[in-house]
Amino acid sequence: MIASIALAAALGSDFDPERLANLSSRMKKFVAEQEIAGLVAVVRQSGRPVVTIVEGLADREKQIPMKRDTVFQVMSMTKPVTALAVVICAERGLLNLDDSVERWLPNLAKQKVKAADGATDRRRTMTIRHLLTHTSGLSGNDPGGLDDEAKRKITLADYCSRFGDDLLQSEPGERISYSGPGIAAAGRIVEIAAGLKLEDFMAQHIFGPLQMKDTTFFVPVSTHPRIALMYNREEGRLAKFDSEPYRPGAKYANPAGGLYSTADDFANLMDCLLSGGTWKGKRIVSPAGVQLLSTVQTGTLTMDGSEALGYSLGFTVVRTTAGTSHLKPIGSFGHTGAFGTEFWGDPASGVTVVYMAQSWNDRVRKTFNTMVNAAKTKR
Repeated sequence: MIASIALAAALGSDFDPERLANLSSRMKKFVAEQEIAGLVAVVRQSGRPVVTIVEGLADREKQIPMKRDTVFQVMSMTKPVTALAVVICAERGLLNLDDSVERWLPNLAKQKVKAADGATDRRRTMTIRHLLTHTSGLSGNDPGGLDDEAKRKITLADYCSRFGDDLLQSEPGERISYSGPGIAAAGRIVEIAAGLKLEDFMAQHIFGPLQMKDTTFFVPVSTHPRIALMYNREEGRLAKFDSEPYRPGAKYANPAGGLYSTADDFANLMDCLLSGGTWKGKRIVSPAGVQLLSTVQTGTLTMDGSEALGYSLGFTVVRTTAGTSHLKPIGSFGHTGAFGTEFWGDPASGVTVVYMAQSWNDRVRKTFNTMVNAAKTKR
């Protein structure tokens, strides 16, 4: 096993170097105990490095080590990037967040709401804001019974053309119900409003300016050796998850879960938001836009019956002390990915945290967050 740990408690940072060293040691032990195959993690404060951890293997069979530029399937971490794209469109006058969705996707106008006795006509207008806060009422299931393999072969336009027959789970704005299809609809609206494919819009207005050079929906063959494989712990040891990570022939730029990226790329994105929307002197989004992306937009609606978290546009936000179980401060915001990734930031302290692994073992990720926050000398 080849491991690389770079520990650099930045001058003037609010972190205890000894606790950061313990964090690095604990992650190394998790890999040794086969809790996960490996990880890449980055912590920064005010854009300056605090700690970087690179441990374990990206491919156990070929003994390929994790590296700083290892590429991960970040899955639902794509959702807030789509939200950022929508906000950028709004700031350019291409759409309004309170536009009705049917103005852009007319086939959604005929959707009815699920009821005890069948279906009822919708009483409320569904808006783009509803899509980004998971309050649209759209189901979490892909429209028309699409499975992942079939979905991969169609375009985003084709995907969204299938909306219309499925029932809404609730009236728009009535409750929070996590919906990938809702985020997909928002991504398609970006395409229509900007006159660009979503992947091209993001490349021009987000990835390029933020130097997110390895972030894409479609990885070139030359990048394949850098992609981390997915492993699960079974009967006390790691087993390769039987999944093809390269998505050959894919056409679908999935706004809800399709991005590949690196830890440093997503750290750049969060650093930009924590600095009020600028990156290396270039404005990506306005301070007002950052506020929409980083503060609760769902009012008193609860997530899974709890007030712990709320939604901004595309991000989850820690609302109360009930959401601080991993010592994250109230007001911190971010998103996880189904394959074991997470990024989040704390506006109060300027701390950016990115954790990248390819595993369903949430225990390691949660321990990482707890130890990062415990290493802070100021709250």
